[in-house]
Amino acid sequence: MMPGILEHLAGIGDPRVVVFGITGKQGQSTTRVMTGFGTKVLAGVTPGKGGQEVDGIPVFNSCSEAVAAFPAIDSAVFFVPAGAVLSATREAAAAGIRFMVHTADGVSTHDAALMREMSITEGFRIVGPNTVGMLDTTGFLFGLIGGNASWARRNYLPGSVGIISRSGGLSQLLGAFHCRPHLPGPLPGGGYGELWGEKGPGVSAVICVGGDPVPGTTLLEAAEAFEADPRTKVIAGYGETGTMQENELAEAVANGRIRKPMVMFLGGKFTAAGVSQSHAGAMIRSEAETWDAKRKALEEAGVKVVDRPDAVFGSVASVLSSI
Repeated sequence: MMPGILEHLAGIGDPRVVVFGITGKQGQSTTRVMTGFGTKVLAGVTPGKGGQEVDGIPVFNSCSEAVAAFPAIDSAVFFVPAGAVLSATREAAAAGIRFMVHTADGVSTHDAALMREMSITEGFRIVGPNTVGMLDTTGFLFGLIGGNASWARRNYLPGSVGIISRSGGLSQLLGAFHCRPHLPGPLPGGGYGELWGEKGPGVSAVICVGGDPVPGTTLLEAAEAFEADPRTKVIAGYGETGTMQENELAEAVANGRIRKPMVMFLGGKFTAAGVSQSHAGAMIRSEAETWDAKRKALEEAGVKVVDRPDAVFGSVASVLSSI
């Protein structure tokens, strides 16, 4: 099997997963989606509920107990309250987990910064917090993408587009719509029409970096993974005001670190400085974080920036037809 995007993000080719909070309502339902898509969930962790099972998956009181029982575990998805994410991350890191997905909204910037530093110094990878997760069409899904397993299998089909996004909703829209047959949309040359035939370009993987000010994985780091991924021919994504992620991405494109063509929709055109519009990370704190500054930087680097989300698809089709 061809390595998935996680090979390039965290050096993991065939992930084995533990789910923190698996006995909770969201933990149970989302684990069913993940396993139904093909994700290998070996164990769950809920303190005080060790010895139980969720759909045949054994539950342990701690991550160290889960890893002792299943030494192949290398990844974790967390369905724990925002205030418990930092301590859960420390527990997982101590048990040797190399890849973590944090779905919780409301994690403090202080805790997110500590986790980011910890991941860099200790050599593991975090996606999130405040993320719907990631999906790879080689057959694994971490987090909330897809709604249910059968829908995800039907609507996220293998192909050549890598999706990066700060928005959960846009992550899923950009991913699934690249797989729709006979998709209509704005044409790059003007007008409106069918963008491709029965077979869309499909996706290699979808990575939602999350909408918080300090992401565990940035847009640039996700793009670097797609740059290294042989399946991915073009990178499509959603960026917005706030943070310096798009600016760093633009610099990497300009410097040749990212060579694959990119198409981006940039949200927040009318966001005022100092106002948190939608995501906490979208707040503008400097001139460089404004919509105008980011668009200018991306376009000057050679990224195609479109004016509406559904214009991404026609631009991607145009790029692919020229490769």
